[in-house]
Parts: sequence; C-alpha cells; structure tokens
Amino acid sequence: MDKKSISVGKVGEIFAASYLQSLGHTILFQNYRKKVGEIDIISFWNDSLFCSEVKTWKEGIGFYPQECLHATKRARMRKVYLHLLLEFPAFCHLTPIFNLIHITEKKEVRFYSSIF
Repeated sequence: MDKKSISVGKVGEIFAASYLQSLGHTILFQNYRKKVGEIDIISFWNDSLFCSEVKTWKEGIGFYPQECLHATKRARMRKVYLHLLLEFPAFCHLTPIFNLIHITEKKEVRFYSSIF
C-alpha cells in the first residue's frame, strides 16, 4: 500500500467516525487489531456494539457493498469481535451489529447497517 492510499483510508475513517458520532455513537476503538484481523471502528449506541468496516471508494469504478465484505472478511471481523469479548467481558451483553461505511470521493457517507 502506498502512502497516498493510506492517507485516503485514514481520512475516510475520520469521516466515518464523525458520522457515527453525529448519530449519537460513542467511539470505543479505531483500528482494533488482533492477529486474526481488524475492525476499523467499534462504537457503542443503544445497547449495541457497532463493528464497522470503512471503505473509501471512487464511485466511477463501481462499488458493490457485499463484495467488500466477502466471506473471508466477514469471518475475520467475527473472530476479532470474539477477541474483543474475551478482552472486555463487560461487552458480552451487548448486541453486535456489523456494518459497512462507504465514503465516496465527494466525502459523502453511506452507512450500510447490519450488512451481515
């Protein structure tokens, strides 16, 4: 990954976090990493833990939300979530919700909640 794509991804994550906060979410973790994978943003709202993958994507090249979260990525996110519960057992009673946040090249936020 080159320096430009890293900075574009980071900018997208900042937009995504701001968007979630505007909805009333409390951001708990950004880039929560374990050996099995990563969850870009973990937020809390309404007795639920929102585990969000953030994609900053140009619309001209086609964007298909389901393709971003293929079976391998979904499995990794679930494994990371299980590690989170082991690390923070107090979260066990919260409902997990897995999401995709698409940041367009125009800095618009498209939120796909409960995508899997």
